[in-house]
Amino acid sequence: MADEAVAALIRTHVQRYIAIDILDVYKLLHQGVFGPGYVVENLKAAKERLDKECEKLAPAADELLVESVHPFGQVVRIHLRPYLAVQGSLKKLLEAFARSSRTPMGSASQMAAWWAVFQAMTETGGPLFNRFSARTVSLVGRTRASESWPASQHSPPYDRTHKPAYRVLTLNDAQELLSSQRISYTLG
Repeated sequence: MADEAVAALIRTHVQRYIAIDILDVYKLLHQGVFGPGYVVENLKAAKERLDKECEKLAPAADELLVESVHPFGQVVRIHLRPYLAVQGSLKKLLEAFARSSRTPMGSASQMAAWWAVFQAMTETGGPLFNRFSARTVSLVGRTRASESWPASQHSPPYDRTHKPAYRVLTLNDAQELLSSQRISYTLG
């Protein structure tokens, strides 16, 4: 059942993002397992990064406000463009992001299991056989596993095409953040 949910999450993102690459699927699964990927220790520096990122954003009409990066919706991305469009507080977002960053998340074994689901999807006869190279997926998996599954960036094609701007939160922190500001949303 969990493998099917992981596969469904991957299929959703592959359909949603035309420029998605193996590294972007890796980032998706990594966020679902580990959350933000690092602990926010310096709030001032995190605020400066968030403010600088938001200064450069152009509006995006069709972007989801809240997007699941977990098979059961327990970890989400809050996309900055729609969040700012509904007058969301950056201070409250930063606080929620910092809280989420301190929440214990998954394990290397969970990441390996989710990566194995993706790899199986790319093998001969799999639903993503013609979309991604199973050999490259296997190589990326072995390399990242040997490095203890580090966080990573989106691929350059994904960055250019989709211009991602978001913060990763636990679902509980996202719900609290949005409900405290009376911001309605649908989990995408």
